[in-house]
Parts: sequence; structure tokens; C-alpha cells
Amino acid sequence: MSTTGTEAIYTLSNTFLAVSFAVRERRLSVHDQRIDKCWTQEPLDPRFYIELVQVEESSLFLTLSGPFPLRLTYRLEGAELILACAADPDAPLDAVTLPAFQPPDKEHWQLQTDGEGLLLKVDDTGYPSGEFPLYFCGGGPAMAWGGLVDGSLDSGYMAIFETPFDMAVGYHRSEGLLAFSPVLLGSMGKLGYERRIRYVFFDHGGYVAQCKRYRAFAWARFNVETLREKQKRFPALANMLGAVHVYVWDKARTPAFAMQLKAAGIGKALILWDPNHVPYPPEGYDTALKEIGYATGGYELFTDIHPDDYPGNAMVHSAPLKRNVYPGGFDRLTARRKDGTTYSNEFGNYICPAAIRPEMIRRVEKELAVYPHETYFLDVYQANGLYECHHPEHPLTREGYAENILANCSLLEDRYGLYLGGEFGSDFAAAKGCYVHGMMTLQRTWFNSEADRPGTIWYKGDWGSNPRPSIMLGARTASDTYHRYSLNEGTRVPLYELVYHDAVVTSWRWEDGNHHCPEIWWKKDLFNVLYGSAPLWSIDQERWDSFQANFVESFNRICPWLEQVCRDEMTDHRFVTADGTVQESLFSSGKRVIVNFGEEPVQVDGHHVGRRDFVTC
Repeated sequence: MSTTGTEAIYTLSNTFLAVSFAVRERRLSVHDQRIDKCWTQEPLDPRFYIELVQVEESSLFLTLSGPFPLRLTYRLEGAELILACAADPDAPLDAVTLPAFQPPDKEHWQLQTDGEGLLLKVDDTGYPSGEFPLYFCGGGPAMAWGGLVDGSLDSGYMAIFETPFDMAVGYHRSEGLLAFSPVLLGSMGKLGYERRIRYVFFDHGGYVAQCKRYRAFAWARFNVETLREKQKRFPALANMLGAVHVYVWDKARTPAFAMQLKAAGIGKALILWDPNHVPYPPEGYDTALKEIGYATGGYELFTDIHPDDYPGNAMVHSAPLKRNVYPGGFDRLTARRKDGTTYSNEFGNYICPAAIRPEMIRRVEKELAVYPHETYFLDVYQANGLYECHHPEHPLTREGYAENILANCSLLEDRYGLYLGGEFGSDFAAAKGCYVHGMMTLQRTWFNSEADRPGTIWYKGDWGSNPRPSIMLGARTASDTYHRYSLNEGTRVPLYELVYHDAVVTSWRWEDGNHHCPEIWWKKDLFNVLYGSAPLWSIDQERWDSFQANFVESFNRICPWLEQVCRDEMTDHRFVTADGTVQESLFSSGKRVIVNFGEEPVQVDGHHVGRRDFVTC
């Protein structure tokens, strides 16, 4: 401890970092001694009073009083500072926001894991801020971390949320610059257990080093396997790897349509269809697809339910495998808040994952008898966030909610031999997902965006036609916001791929497929090539007929390359040019791709890369 004037300053240090806590300012600072760089936190929550500060060897202890007694322990390990937050397990807790490290200046970038990932300049004022729970595709992180890097994409820090299930992230402006705060959420209204955050400081390496540090944590924490390992359990996975993912609608749900795709040169495809929508494919459809050589699967949903008197339930007579109809099961199956009300959104009320298992078995066995799928795309489970269930028959904490989702996934894998996909890519389920749809789309500028405005050129469409919903089959124009963030090669970064490329195949959202904005189809394809991710199409016969040449060109540009690298770790990514027009990705097999988003050809390391083109080597 040192004293300056009347202010006590408590310190920890090693050869990497010097940590200090100033009592009067109520601030923690970390000085990276390797590069003479200081990271300073905002003051502690003013509701808490400092009762005691202690230093013992490599740990700093803060004892606080306020809404409840709270003990913060900071332990220094090399270039990492581990924070443990502890209190009486029964201490009442709704939410507590912890201080953010403030950006040292405006020449820094915030790393956000909304979808694949985003570099956001800390003086940006356009990207939506706010508090988002982890694993919520409406804006929350897909991975349990966030970070900052300097203007040269070299030094920085990251925060890994080691106890992610009862945590959120608060994105806000601190002294005019973007910062992010860890938020501790109550578990069934209490602190419940110790929460841990690991702050890691980097003198070099940028976002790639941060991703690799998170990979080391997450693969062990979530028991992640590679796609090669998953393929040993699910040999049929070979037909999906390197394939285009295709949702078929209306007259496209026939073996004859699949044969059209094959004849046109679509060599590998995963064909999926949604039983909430008619017409159904003929019996024997999956067998026919397998004979063609395509992967075959179905859209599945175990999260939504309507009350018995909901008018749409009557459609079960024409769509007997409709996903959200459980006659007489509403009160028994729904997840409940503490006050007994249900959780809901525009698509229905939420089902508790602990309650649905018997219904899962009944429906899956009925369906597989007619349509022997190789995979299910499980909608919502990875996208909707995690909830507490206070139903007296099946209460769950958020962590219990996640565990029951994983148990339901294991049931489908182990009992029926199905490999699984999901919406979004929440990494608590990375061990159970072989592919996820939606990660290529930045969710926070997709939802509640111009695409929600009917009557505009940006409108994404709706579900009005059951056989041919325009949200799946229409075309639209990308908005300025979409160009600024979702398709901005200068700020998008493959954070998710640097962590999970060899474990999970990603794609665009199914209502935001490669073709949905035809004028930027080429650019979405290039992002797929750069990231080693799969193209996604949502088509009927008419859409195929209208754009057949484009679909074939898109497949030929992406999928042969994807076939080569889809099982590889992405080992590196860099901006060849400062504006991001030219970028490069490297993979563990030694393969390399250089992508040119620009309008002029370029030379890179002796390789000629045409406009809007790429080379692999």
C-alpha cells in the first residue's frame, strides 16, 4: 500500500502488470508495464461503501457494504487479473453493474461478439447500445467475452465471463467513448454463487490473440469437439460439410426439385424444410435426397406454445407436424416468472426445456417414421437467451435452463443419431451444434431496423402466406445501416470463426440469406469465402428459376473452397489494407485466402486478386 496526500492507494504488481486501487476515487487501474499503457476503470457503484481494503501476496480484497455485503477479490496471475465476486448466497440480488475499463482515447476499437464479430470505433454513435444478456440474439454476445484493441489492432484487453449464465453486458458511453460493463444478474433473486471475470491484458496480438485466449477457455469450459470428432459420431455429417444450406418452400419440396439442383451443378446441399408450413414433401422424401447425395433435415422448434384457444392451432389439421401446438399442455409446459406469468414474444409463449422432453419424444418418433432426417435445425434454443423458470413442477435457474437445453440436444443425438444445427451460435451449446444459422448477420442492426418497415424497399417481408412467406422468398434492398455495419468490410471481423471455425459451420440468417438483397449477393459470398462459412438460400421453384445462374455461380465460388477448409481451425485473419478492402484468412491446414472487396484489382504477395474476387493458396 502507498499513500498520496490523504488518499490510500493499494497496489499489486508483477513483471507484466501493476494494479492499483485508489480508495478516494473508488477506481481500479491496471498499468501494463510491458508497453507503458494504463487502463482505468469507472468508479465503483455508488450504492456500495468501502469497508475494508486488504492486500495479501498477489490478491487485493475489497469488502463492501450497501444493498448487501459484497466481497471483491482481484488475483494477479501473469498478464491476467481474475475478479471473484462473493457474498452470502442468500443475499438478495436483481442486478449489479461492475465498473468498465474506459478506453484510453478515441483511437481504440471495441470488440463485440454480436454474431460473427464487429470492430466498433469507440467514438461510434450509431450502433445500438444498452444492456444485453449473454446469448440473446437480439443484441447480446454469442460468446462470453468482450474486449478493446488500440488503433493499430495490437494492444488491448478482454474480459472473459467465466460464470456466464447469470451475466449480462452493458454497452454504454463513458466520458463520450464506448465502454462495456459486466453485469451480475441474480439467480432466483439471490447472488447464489461466486461470479468470476477474467481480465486479460495484451501488449500485442490484437483481436486474434484475444480470440485464441478465449478459445483456450471456452473449449475446456463447454467441452467442445472438432467437426472431425463430431463426424466420427455422425458419419452423415460429411454430406453437410462443404455444402450450401437450402430451405425449400412450396413446389420446391420434391425430389424432382432436388434433382434440378443436382443437374445444375449444386454438388453438395443440406436440404431443410419447416413443417409449420404446407405443403409437406411426399413420403420417402428424405430417402430420395440421400440417394441424390444431399444431406437431409428438418426445422424443429421446442420453445413456443400458444394457449389452447389460439386460432392458429387449428392449422394442425393441414400441418400435422406443426411445431407449437400441444393440446392441453399450456399450463404444464410453460416457463414461469416469479409472479407466475409466462415469458412470451410475437411467436408465442416460452416452453420450459425441462418440461418438454416427453412431447419431444412423441413428435420426433412420429416424424422420423415418415421423414428419416439426418439432422434437425433447432430454432431459438441458442438465440432466445436463458431464463429462470419458477413453475412449481419444473423450476430452473438460468444455468439449469441451459443444462436442460443441452440435455434435450443430447436426447436427439444419442437416441436418434441426429446431428444438430441451431439459430445464432451461443457458445454454451457449441458442443451440441454442428452448424448455426444467423451468425453472419449482425443481429443488433437486423432486428428493429429499417427491414421492419412495410412499404419500403428495405422491408424484409412477412409470414402472411403460409406456403410462400415473403420474408423467406422475397427480395429487398439493403439499407444504409445494413451497409454501414453488417456489410462493412472495414469493421467486420471473424471473431467467432477464430474461436470455433473447426467446431461449428456458420451462415447468414434464413431471412437474410446470400440472395435476399441481390445487389450485394456478391459481397455476402465474399464474406463466406473469407470466413470459410456456408452460403444459405431460402427458395421455391420460382426463385430458383429466376436466379438459377446466380445460385450456381454462388455455389461454385464458395463451396469448393469451403469443402477444403471447413474442418480447419482459422488460425489468423488480417486486414491487408487499412480500410479492410483487402483481407486474408489463414487455416490450420496451411490454406490461405485473400479477398478483394474493392473495385480495382490488387497485387498481394505476388498474387493477382481481381475486383470483387479472391484467390486461394
